[in-house]
Amino acid sequence: MNKLLLLIDTRFYYDREILKGIKAKIDEYQLKLTIAIESIEHADEILSEQWDYVIADFDKGDRHRIIPRLNSNVLIYSSYAIEHPPESVSTLVNDNEQFACLALGQFLQNDIHNVAFYMEPRECNAGWANERKQTFDNHANRLEFKYFENVKEAIASRQFPLGVYCASDRSARKLVNFCTERNIAVPTQVSIIGTDCDDAERSISPLPLSSVNHDPYMLGQRCMDVLLKAKRFKRVLHEKFQPASLMNKKSTQEEINQDHIVNKALYYLHNNFHFNIKVQQVLDYCRVSRKTLDNRFIKCKGVSVHQYLATLRILKSKKLLRNSKDSIESIALQCGYPNQSYLYQIYRKQFDYTPCEYRQGLNAM
Repeated sequence: MNKLLLLIDTRFYYDREILKGIKAKIDEYQLKLTIAIESIEHADEILSEQWDYVIADFDKGDRHRIIPRLNSNVLIYSSYAIEHPPESVSTLVNDNEQFACLALGQFLQNDIHNVAFYMEPRECNAGWANERKQTFDNHANRLEFKYFENVKEAIASRQFPLGVYCASDRSARKLVNFCTERNIAVPTQVSIIGTDCDDAERSISPLPLSSVNHDPYMLGQRCMDVLLKAKRFKRVLHEKFQPASLMNKKSTQEEINQDHIVNKALYYLHNNFHFNIKVQQVLDYCRVSRKTLDNRFIKCKGVSVHQYLATLRILKSKKLLRNSKDSIESIALQCGYPNQSYLYQIYRKQFDYTPCEYRQGLNAM
């Protein structure tokens, strides 16, 4: 019978859920495998045996010295990008960029344009926390949010409403505590999103935490799928694991009309409207029908997705006309219009004046 070695720490809930996901896939495929769960402390014993498959948590630093010495079908998973993975080893890493997109999409849905990132001091040296911060910073700046480097200073200067994405649910819980102790209203003044849907942290939070749902059970299933696919195709695979959704609770949600599909669509629209995208591309990204997305948009935002996209482009064009000296042709292209003639048509139809007349009127004021 083939043997599967798991280098994970089942003392923790997260690892136990990964184990359940791995076992579910083994049962689904009806694989005849003997599963061994070992500690890296038993390195000599591990290396003395022959393993057919190995799945290891690469976030634990002590894994690095033993994994390259295992002559097996090996997959390592990590909560952030692995710059130099061992040769002949497949990888599955969290897509922290998608985590940031989900958080920013939620802030867009709630019309929050001041944002910040927070991690508690003990997380500052963690690779996963810093990768989450970097990707959030980059996307926030790209989408023209007003980004605050220091969360507590932003709160002290009352930059409300403020949306804060946190490296973990622990950081989110501590930020909620910080706000409640100072009579800062969550979520009306500060909207807070954590990461990982940590049941322990969420259970002791002063109010239910919103969190990026990074499902360790699904991660375990994906680990087994990637490992088996790598063996079948006889090549090393490097894949990313994306979260399924954002769990909306009281740290972000005040009104009833919250929708994770609208959240996802909003992020895509704000990140891609300048590429002359059509509604169909939004539908493909969200994997829903036009009717479904329009119904959800109307319920959440009061307009259809097409109307939202049209307004987004108009607002961006007016901002550029006010604040830049770019040509009308350049502004049209930056806003997703095919040319300046199209932009002129839009302005004449909606406002009965041209982009040039709008700019001249501003200059005359």
